[in-house]
Amino acid sequence: MRYALKDYQESAVYDLLSAMERARDEYEATDEYQAVCLTAPTGAGKTVIATAVVERLFHGDPEIGNPAVDGTTVLWVTDDPSLNVQTLRKMYAASSRLDLGPQLVTIDGAFDAQLLPQNAVSFLNIQKLRRGSLYERGGTDRRKWSLWDTISNTAGRVGGRFVVVIDEAHRGTGNGSDRPTIISRIIGGDQGKGRAAVPLVWGITATPERFHQAMSATRKPSRVQRAVAVDVVDVRASGLVKDVIVLHNPQDSPAADTALTVEAVRTVRDYEAKWAAYAAANDEAAPLPILVIQVKAKVTAKDVSDLVASLRDAWSGLTTDGIVHTFGDWDGVTHGHIPINNGAAVRYVEPHAVQDDDRARVVLCKEAITTGWDCPRAEVLLSFRTARDATYIAQLLGRMVRTPLARRIDGDETLNTVAVFLPHFDATQVNAVASAFQDGAPSEDIGVSDTTTELATCLKNPEIAEEVWQAAADLPTYTRPAHRSRSDITRLRKLAHLLAYDGIDEDAPAQANEVILGAMSSRIEALRATGELERAVRAATTVRMVSTAHNLVTGHSKATEGRAVRLDPRGIDREYRKAARLWPDQTADEYLARRHKDGPDLASAKGEIIALTKGPDALVAVEAAAATYVRELDRKYRRRVDTLPAARRAEYDELREQSASAEETRLILPEAVTARPSEKASSDPLHLYAVEADRLYPHVANGWEREILDTELAEPTLLGWYRNPTGGRRALRIPYTDGSDHRQAVYPDFVFFHRNPDGGVSISIVDPHGTHLADGVDKLRALAAYAAEHGQRYARIDAVARGEDGRLSRLNLCRADQREAALEVEQTEDIDALFRRFGSLYS
Repeated sequence: MRYALKDYQESAVYDLLSAMERARDEYEATDEYQAVCLTAPTGAGKTVIATAVVERLFHGDPEIGNPAVDGTTVLWVTDDPSLNVQTLRKMYAASSRLDLGPQLVTIDGAFDAQLLPQNAVSFLNIQKLRRGSLYERGGTDRRKWSLWDTISNTAGRVGGRFVVVIDEAHRGTGNGSDRPTIISRIIGGDQGKGRAAVPLVWGITATPERFHQAMSATRKPSRVQRAVAVDVVDVRASGLVKDVIVLHNPQDSPAADTALTVEAVRTVRDYEAKWAAYAAANDEAAPLPILVIQVKAKVTAKDVSDLVASLRDAWSGLTTDGIVHTFGDWDGVTHGHIPINNGAAVRYVEPHAVQDDDRARVVLCKEAITTGWDCPRAEVLLSFRTARDATYIAQLLGRMVRTPLARRIDGDETLNTVAVFLPHFDATQVNAVASAFQDGAPSEDIGVSDTTTELATCLKNPEIAEEVWQAAADLPTYTRPAHRSRSDITRLRKLAHLLAYDGIDEDAPAQANEVILGAMSSRIEALRATGELERAVRAATTVRMVSTAHNLVTGHSKATEGRAVRLDPRGIDREYRKAARLWPDQTADEYLARRHKDGPDLASAKGEIIALTKGPDALVAVEAAAATYVRELDRKYRRRVDTLPAARRAEYDELREQSASAEETRLILPEAVTARPSEKASSDPLHLYAVEADRLYPHVANGWEREILDTELAEPTLLGWYRNPTGGRRALRIPYTDGSDHRQAVYPDFVFFHRNPDGGVSISIVDPHGTHLADGVDKLRALAAYAAEHGQRYARIDAVARGEDGRLSRLNLCRADQREAALEVEQTEDIDALFRRFGSLYS
């Protein structure tokens, strides 16, 4: 792959490959037909996941040593030719190993073969198999093989290595009467015509129920079904989708078309200015945001002409060439341009081409454009649909939640939002759209985190002293451990490469190599010192012969152990290759090259690797040495990495998040954050971020939080405070493992900064802590463990609970006696006892 997968993507790839391996084995052993379903919400990167699976099926996985499944044949089926084009382009862009033509093949008029090509993905849209199609019949002057015969022949010849992918499989039960018939005939074959069923079907969908229904609805044979699901929570945490959708509608006029058109233009121009500022500060190309306008179903040429005029009045410098449409047809002409005043026309652009059309700034559409449409530049939606079309709006928004740079923007949180203008919706109807996204839209599970009708931009508060900002930036926080971690050997090599590439430490790759190979050498020398190495090498490179003499007269047999026979070079090489696959990134080959250069013959050097690998903990020890050096380099160069442009920093952040354990890091404090003004919100001074107009921070505080905040704000020594979010890189995250061994985290509610008696800045963490909650024990112990590690940085780390008298009581976990007692807590009753013993009044 051309870039590292997100943690959840890597997990999905591993699970899919495992499921397919089990499916192949079961099919070959029992002839039972198989189905695997990948379920992932919109924005998860389903095509990227699929690309990585295909790449590893064709070429193996060098990082963990898994071999290729030679002869794998993939048929990629959709009901939309433009979706096939977009998928092929995305796979080619994502993969470093798949080539256009040989391995990414579009089935067109030139294709006429007995079998589909092996080690290749062939893209097919079902229209080519409809009755009367050129491709439907073979044995004619125009075609030797029908596509039906080609698919059947491949299924019969390739067996379990033939995979049929049903893309957007949730649409498998209907989109015209032909689709279920064609899909069922592809999958199930046709016994009457001697056409074989497909052994393995792979569905890719946002809603698995329809895929399962499609599998059940097909004619025999029945299928063993396996599921791989991506959690929407992981997608939201990844930064691949926007954090917030902001919904706007008129309060008074039910049809404020012109006013909201102007506001939508102002908003997209505001995005443009913020992207330009961000790009200039980080030495990146700025995305050009697009305004998507969803017109009424029966729009006229005059409607389009009037809309273009309104847009150009509101948007200085916008030309007609910058306005495009994606209507399937216009005035009876397929993909035709729309003529408007003065001989100009709104040009047609295929949906899959919009993202790469730099001239396009406004896109006119009718419904959801197309399932699978992908345009991260689309950041503002103006819909002239009515409330009864809420499903269309939700579907279209599902195509617009991807982040333009495929990562969360830490410098300005407003760039992690999508703006939606609904001039024909009232407040109740807007809330219905918001609820649809919170619960999952009717036909798509949307990965976006939140929706709101109000959003305030808060900048760094000028009333906060620079020394407070410096103290906040140095607060230790922790990464989220990976579900499927990468090898620490691989992480070390990657980190060393990044440090060298960025000019931070050009010797890092050589030093990393020394750490890895040195750890291997140390293990081998330890074995050599005890004599174990010689015995292990001999056992690994020889075969003990056993001779059996059978007496033909008596019928008795006698077995005798003979001499040991040394493996021939090919036999040793086979054993070496098995061992080498367990060492990531060709590490065994590098050790072999160095060791052989130092003197031993090649067979002996290979024997050392074989013997080392057979040891129970050798690989674990080398991985541990690599992990230690990763942490050492990270601590050493963290401040220099923090000065790099955002795109470069993101690569280091991803590397930290690929660890099996939570890694210490620092807060990323952006220039601007978002907040939610509402009727329930209060606005308070001295927050690190504030609305520019009044220098107050709008937020909602419950009873406990309000009491704590009022107490702290009344202190004359208070310099500032920070409301800690529950996620993202600006969050103070304290990891723990719960009773089910699930990796969790505490996000303390508040951080306060006070002037201490010596004139410096003292820092306090305060977390209201309900003793009755199920996770109360784990969270309290996590805070105590954090205090044990970092307590010297803080004046207080307070766990706060409400006592029996109704007043707030606190434990200061920076104090050794309270911290040690908190670490011993095992049940909620122990927490109550702890507060009775050590708690002091919060005042």
